[in-house]
Amino acid sequence: MSEVVANVTRVVWPFACILLGFVCVQALLFMRNALKFNRKHNLYSKEELREIGKISSVATIGPSLSVVVVVIAMINLVGPAVTWMRTGVIGAADYELWLANVVTDALGVELGGQGFTEGVFVCCIFGMILGSAPYMLNLIFSLKPMDKLATKQATKKHSFLPILGMTAELGFMGYWGLNTATDSVANTAGIFAGLGTSLLISWIIQKTGAEKLGDWVLGIALIGGMAAATIVDTLVA
Repeated sequence: MSEVVANVTRVVWPFACILLGFVCVQALLFMRNALKFNRKHNLYSKEELREIGKISSVATIGPSLSVVVVVIAMINLVGPAVTWMRTGVIGAADYELWLANVVTDALGVELGGQGFTEGVFVCCIFGMILGSAPYMLNLIFSLKPMDKLATKQATKKHSFLPILGMTAELGFMGYWGLNTATDSVANTAGIFAGLGTSLLISWIIQKTGAEKLGDWVLGIALIGGMAAATIVDTLVA
């Protein structure tokens, strides 16, 4: 970490703590409101909520590992405070690095290189923060109408909302899978390995009746896919 980054980091630390504090409070309030909404409309049973909690916890393994890899490089370039502040809010470390590079390219310098002054670094921070503004605006204009729609549909016997959520997720995952698979042989191997691992674990559950293993299918598939992609990438390189 350079002296320029260290100087700015000392100033950023208090603001990073305040911002991450808001994120933690927001998460707690969101969880409280979600549980309150569920109790009111009886969407999920207690057993289903426990199952959702287990699956969600396992589902964070893959994305967290991928973020950690980029964060290691990001700390060296923009310091721990900015890294913690940005990845703690957005979670897309590679997107944050891309925004910082856009700013430095516009100013005619290299990120962390010659001419990377404290003023340039501050501009990079503003660039990373403003880069997430479209997401915030989208939430302001779309979150409340979607919340009203969910409340209205919850009172109906046959609701299209669960189908809408499922089809949107399948469409996103399908697009992401095809787009990622075509990037490299390693990506293709990782996707197919993850799929094969999921099918294998599902087959084991059917044969052995180990239902609790189902909570770990996603996590095991993510690790299997990443391992296969790493091996193939090493062999191809």
